[in-house]
Parts: sequence; C-alpha cells; structure tokens
Amino acid sequence: MDNSYWRNKVAVVTGASVGIGASTAVLLANAGMTVVGLARRVQLIEALNDQVKGDGKILAHECDLNDEQQLTSAFAWLRERFQCIHVLVCNAGILKANFLSESTTKDIKELFDTNVVATASCLREGLKLMAAANDRGHIVVMNSVLGHRIPEVPVPLFSVYPATKHAITALCQTVRQEIHFLKLNIKLTSICPGMVDTDFLSVYSHAVAELPKLQPLDVAKAVLYALDTPDGVQVEDIILQQMRKVN
Repeated sequence: MDNSYWRNKVAVVTGASVGIGASTAVLLANAGMTVVGLARRVQLIEALNDQVKGDGKILAHECDLNDEQQLTSAFAWLRERFQCIHVLVCNAGILKANFLSESTTKDIKELFDTNVVATASCLREGLKLMAAANDRGHIVVMNSVLGHRIPEVPVPLFSVYPATKHAITALCQTVRQEIHFLKLNIKLTSICPGMVDTDFLSVYSHAVAELPKLQPLDVAKAVLYALDTPDGVQVEDIILQQMRKVN
C-alpha cells in the first residue's frame, strides 16, 4: 500500500482467523497498521504475526459476532483501548450449500444472522467509533458476486446465501447514503469476489473442483486498492473473478 496515511492507524477485521480475513489482516499489518482481528479462534489470529514484517502488528480479540453482547463488548473494548478505529473490514460470513427446499429454518436463520444481522451490527458499532473520532475512515464490506447476479450452474445449491448477499448490497448503499447525510469523512467499499479457494468452499466439495478460483490474497489486495485511493475518491464496488486459463 503506497498511501502512508494509514500507517500506525487502527484497522478491525472480522472473521480474521482464516481465508480472506487472515490475508487481509496480514497485508494491513505489513502496511504498518495495528490490526485487531475479531473471531472465535483467537489462536489462529495470533499466529498470523509470524507473517508480519515491519512496524505493523495483529491483535486478537475473541468474539462470536452472532452474540450481541460479545459484539458490543468487543467494540466497547476497542473504544477503551484505541479511542477510535480508522478501517473496518466486515469479512465474517458463512455458506451452507443446499437446496432451499431442503434447508431447515435453523440454517436459513443462521445464514441471515451471520451474513446480514451481524454485519449490520458491526457497521453500526464501527460507524459510532469512526464518527466519534471525526477523522478520515474507510469501511470495507466483503460481499460476493452473488450479491449482484446469480449464475446458471449445474447444481444450484445456493439456498438463501445469494439473498443474504443481495441484502448486503442494499445495506452498503443505504449506509453510504447515511454517511453522506451525517457529513462523515468515511468511505464504504463493497468487495464482491467470485469463487475463492478457501475452506469456505469445502461445502461444495468436488462440484467446483475444476472451476477457476481466486486466491484469498487476490481479494485482500483489492481491499488495499480501495484504501489506496486519494482522499475524496470512493470506490463503491469491486467485482473480481478468476479468469479461465487459456492454453
């Protein structure tokens, strides 16, 4: 990241223990930021420091984002420890591969609770912290290409996952308007990757084995690209896909 503005600033990454969240936490720390990773498996976040070079660092804070008390307590701890945050990456999410006709109500609720309700709650608490600082900030929401379009696939085991991501697309647009109305100097970028080669896809097993996939680092670099834009320039949406190899 070329922009030195973010050096020594505080970034919060949810779902930072593995995959895209872990890669993003490492890149931000290597850009000189103090990164706080929120997740249930704190030992995995702490181990990411082995990949950090230079002045940045990664702190782990245990938090189940589906637990309202844990979520609000985590942001209260952030306020007490740092007074404010400058970057918030809402990355946590889950995927359950199934037909809607075979999905339980429990699974449907869990998808919306994690992907939509927890994300909205993090946005609410993060905005409060950023607004109190009256400083420049940037929110990045990890969305999906499925939040914009739903491709034709041989076996559509999507259930309500695309519906949760369409909700995130709408949420980003409404929060962006809210930020403008409140006259806050905060950007909001929605990053929408296609298929990414992470444990997230294990629910699809061999069904996607031969399809082209992004790497977590590819998506993390998109986060840095959005952060690296000049003050006053907002990248609202980034849609990225892995291209098929041409022989």
